[in-house]
Amino acid sequence: NNAFDTTLKQLIKRNPKRLEGLQGAVTVANPENGEILAVVGGSGMFTGFNRAVDAKRQVGSLLKPVVYFNALESQRYSLNSPISDAPVSITGMGMKDWKPKNYDGQSHGTVPLVYALAHSYNLATVRLGWEMGIPSFINTLHTLGIDDDIKPYPSILLGAVNLSPMQVLGMYQVYAANGFRYAPRSIRSVVDAKGNPLQRYGLNVRQSLD
Repeated sequence: NNAFDTTLKQLIKRNPKRLEGLQGAVTVANPENGEILAVVGGSGMFTGFNRAVDAKRQVGSLLKPVVYFNALESQRYSLNSPISDAPVSITGMGMKDWKPKNYDGQSHGTVPLVYALAHSYNLATVRLGWEMGIPSFINTLHTLGIDDDIKPYPSILLGAVNLSPMQVLGMYQVYAANGFRYAPRSIRSVVDAKGNPLQRYGLNVRQSLD
C-alpha cells in the first residue's frame, strides 16, 4: 500500500492538472506456487470496483515477449539472430494499410533479436509476429492462461488487448517460474471454528512453456 501510494503521488505531482484523480492497481504473487501476496485495487475509499481484477485496459508492450518466445520456439531464430526493424505496412485481417511506428518515430535497420526486444521496437516485433502468425500468438496467450476471446487483428502484436492486472500477473508468473504455470490463488484451505480442514486447494501446476 505504501509503495502504491508513494508512486501515485509522484506521478500526480508531475502533472497535477492532467493526472488529478489518477488510479492504479498492484498485484504480487509468489512465482514458486502462484500464491497471491498482495493486491491493491485502487486508491482512496473502496467503492466496490477492484481495479486489480475488474479493470481491463490495453496492455501494449507487455505482450511483446509472446512474439519473441514464439520466434525462439520455432528454432528459426536465436537471441542473436538479425531481424529487420524497417517500416512495415500490413493489409488484411480487418486492417487496411496498417503502418505501425516506433516510439521514437525512427526505424533502426537490422538489429539482433534480443536487442529489438530489450528496446521494445514495434516494427521488428510486428514483422516477427506476422511471420510467426497471428494464430500462433493467440494460442500462446491462451497457453499463458489468458482465456478471453481475442480477435485476430495484427494490432494485438503490439498489445491491443484488454487485460486486467491479475491476468497480466498470471501470464508473467509463467516466465518467472521457468515455464511452469501456477494459477494465481488466494485460498489455501477452508477450516472450521476449531481449525480442522473442510476443504483443501492443492497446488495445481503444469509446464506451459519450454
